Formats: sequence, structure tokens, C-alpha cells
Amino acid sequence: MTATDTTDKQQTAASTADSVQFTCEVGAARSGTNFLGELLSQHPDLAYWRRPKYVWRHGNAWKSDDCLTADDARPRVKQYIRRRFTEKAQEEGKQHLLVCTQANSLALGFVDAVFPDGKIIHIIRDGREVASSQAKEWEIHSSITKSKGSRPPFFTLLRQRIGEVPPSDLPAYFGEFAGTVWTMLAGSKYRYSMGPKIHDWRKRKAEMGRLEYTALTWRECVAAAREVGRRLPANRYLEVRFEDVVARPEETVPRLLEFLGLPPAKEVDEFIAKRIDRSTVGKWLDRISDEEMARIMPYVGDLCRDLGYIDT
Repeated sequence: MTATDTTDKQQTAASTADSVQFTCEVGAARSGTNFLGELLSQHPDLAYWRRPKYVWRHGNAWKSDDCLTADDARPRVKQYIRRRFTEKAQEEGKQHLLVCTQANSLALGFVDAVFPDGKIIHIIRDGREVASSQAKEWEIHSSITKSKGSRPPFFTLLRQRIGEVPPSDLPAYFGEFAGTVWTMLAGSKYRYSMGPKIHDWRKRKAEMGRLEYTALTWRECVAAAREVGRRLPANRYLEVRFEDVVARPEETVPRLLEFLGLPPAKEVDEFIAKRIDRSTVGKWLDRISDEEMARIMPYVGDLCRDLGYIDT
């Protein structure tokens, strides 16, 4: 291949990347990110990639947390991420690509630097429910060899995650993957890691109870995403409540599709009719004891009030 051919190929790839509309969906763990992503992915004009975290972290794999900044979006990093996502859209023959990555709640400045023309959907759920739900989730393990609900077998998921990691980054994740395998084989109910990794997450996780740690993580994720997102133009950043998606999909979903630049689709309507369970709203609040609520509130109280979940 000549130098001219190489240049032409790079220019074509860049042109293709510019023609794809990228949207990043973010949210704290247990906030409904996967559910919303699955709902929107029913649209026939939308390509979807669930949790390509290791693609986002290429070039920053050795960082100990998920708090990437615009300074971490170096030219080669941006080029790699844009290429991988463009290839995903091309594989599915779509001009719209939605990627769902919870960890990017802590890294929207980085996301904005990589995709200055991209869109961001931030799904938010009541922090009290999130803390209670996620603390319980720490006790639930995927089966090693069998599907469990919506969870694929553990080793199937592990192979998928390893396959997403660029070979040059694999050494950075050896400890994480080994630790996760060890907790599975040992039957530990305290996972090696879970959800976005906030600053000093290892120290805080070791020092705090599960409820307190999950409540703190929710606050850090929501506050960080809102701080960056609300500085972006309205046509690039949209906040949506999990409670609204579930309780009022006929109002909320059309607004999401309009934000994405997509027309209504019967596939989305059919998914809503079959899969949305309106009874899920508020169910975790009924499962929180007074003692547990007292442990959660110092971390989530102020932000829940700001968001309107708690009357002032």
C-alpha cells in the first residue's frame, strides 16, 4: 500500500466517523442504564454497544479509577476510540450508535473531548433505592457456567470482557480479572469491584459498609455527570429519570428518540408494552429499614432533595 493509499484510507475513515451520530448513555450502577439501553436498542436505526468500558479506557488502562478527564483524551486515544465505535456502527450498517458505559458518569469531560459533537443521555434514579438495590446486588453471583436471569454465565462474560481489551492493555487488567475470578471460585459475597470506580475506591470500600459505599458512589456519579453535562448545550445533554421511563414511557421515550434524532418505531413500542413493569418504581424504598435509611441519608440526602426525590 502506497502512502497515498494510506492517506486516502485514513481520510475515508475520518469522514465515516464524522457521519456517525454517537451517543453515550451514563448513570450510576443500578440506575436503569442497561434497561434503558436495551429499550432504545430496539430501534431499527440504532446500533448499540453495552458497556465497552475497556475501549474507552485504552491508553489510560493503568489509572486506578474511572475519573478520566479531558487531559486523558490524547490524540491517539481519541483516534482509537472513534475508530472502534465507527467500526461497530459500520458492522451493523447504522448511522446512529448508542454506547452504554456506567463508568463514564465520572468521565464526561473525557467523553466530551473524544466526541465534541456527540450526545449524552444521563439516567438518574432515586439514590436511596440505588443504594439499597446495589448493596443487595453485592450478594448475588452469576453462575459460573449457566445463565442466571439476564446474566450470562460468568466465564462467558469474562471472555467477552477480555475480548474487548486491546492486547497492549491486558497487563493492566490482570489483577482485576484475577480478583474477580477468585471471588467467584471462593464463593465470596464481597466482590472485587462493582460499579464505577470513584476516587480512592479501594480505601473507601474497605473502610465503609456496603450501604454507605454504594450511597457514596451514587452521589459521586450523579454529581460528577451533572456538573459537566449541564455545561453542554441542550441538544447534546439530556437527563432522564428512571422513574419516568418506567411510570410514563409514553411521554418519556418519545422525548428520548427526538433527542437522538430518531423517528418513532413500533419495535420500541412493542418492547415497552411487553417489558416495562410499572410496579418497580419505589419497590426498594419499601425494603429499607429505618436503621438502613439512617445510614444512607448522610450520603444521598442533599442530592435527593435537589433532584426532587425528597420534599424540602
